[in-house]
Amino acid sequence: MATLTNEQIEQKKQQLKQLAEEMKALKDELVEAGAWPMDEDELDKVAGGFIRHDPHHSFL
Repeated sequence: MATLTNEQIEQKKQQLKQLAEEMKALKDELVEAGAWPMDEDELDKVAGGFIRHDPHHSFL
């Protein structure tokens, strides 16, 4: 397990928040363009397998 300082943890949390905001902005653009919802295989491919029906995460 990685050992992080409190400052590093806060930085990581901020990074995640910023990335989530960027992902939402991208999704909004796709919705506006009529390109959402994406095909599940395509979504999995562009997400690198990271997002896969995880009810604990609401990135998209």
